Amino acid sequence: MMAGPLSINQRTFTLPIDDDQFCVYEWTTQPQPQESDKKVKAPLIVLHHGAGSSALTFGLAAEKLARILADEAAVVVAFDCRGHGATVTSNESLELDVLSNDLVRLVASIRRSNDQEVVMVGHSMGGSVVVDACLKNVIPNVVGVTVVDVVEGTAIDSLSHMQSILKSRPSQFRSVEDAIKWNLRNHQVQNKESAKLSVPPLFIQKGDPPVYIWRTNLSASEPHWRGWFDGLSTKFLGMKCGRMLLLAGTDRLDKELMIGQMQGKFQVVVFPESWHYVQEDVPEKFAASVAEFWRRNQKLVIIKRFPIPAKPAVANATAQQQPQGSL
Repeated sequence: MMAGPLSINQRTFTLPIDDDQFCVYEWTTQPQPQESDKKVKAPLIVLHHGAGSSALTFGLAAEKLARILADEAAVVVAFDCRGHGATVTSNESLELDVLSNDLVRLVASIRRSNDQEVVMVGHSMGGSVVVDACLKNVIPNVVGVTVVDVVEGTAIDSLSHMQSILKSRPSQFRSVEDAIKWNLRNHQVQNKESAKLSVPPLFIQKGDPPVYIWRTNLSASEPHWRGWFDGLSTKFLGMKCGRMLLLAGTDRLDKELMIGQMQGKFQVVVFPESWHYVQEDVPEKFAASVAEFWRRNQKLVIIKRFPIPAKPAVANATAQQQPQGSL
């Protein structure tokens, strides 16, 4: 156990990468271990939100995850991907390759060293991003990837209805409070405490008198929708690290994943009481599942022991005088 009272330090900062400025949220345990403390692993847990969401969809769950992994001094990070939240980029393309390259660059910029173990967690579209980034094989020491409530077959089937769903949303709200109420009433999020954190970054203020409009133009990203999910099941099953799928219902599994599950290729955890935003609806269970996933997939520490001293010369001489037998 680490000495001192447990507290969670949350900070928000802007991370410049090339011409882009990423808004990053970090949750850490205080006090942090010294670099010389080899007994404390301090894994990096990176959380990637879905399309039209923001980093603070993980707000409650990330703090709970940092608390659960207090003894391991985990560093939990979420960020607004391009085109979302407070992140400002040279372009707002939501092409899968662009998003996964952003993730690769961000991990390289924030990790303390290449020896630090990494767990990547992605919700919905973010699940596709973390899988794609992992398969680039340029992020060292990824010990596990968790995909949250997205399955290739179900996702692709739902794309034909997506424009209708987007058009049915109000285009603007008179206040952030109205936006929060709408999200709760329409079961976008079921947890009121989480909605107060996650909904405000979804909107920007405009006009006089002010109204609040959606920050991300999801309709404009339609050319990339299929690319997010095509081949996701095969890519997920093909990863060489630990794999976990968190779902709001077992009906979301497609045939390829059902076969993979029966073969024991990945872990499945189902939260039937949750809707799509698992990390918001059941943040405690989400955090506990991710923490246990890392503990199960972390690399074992090999303890170097002192060499066993050679037998004394007298004992060796006596042994040589003994009659030789045969096996």
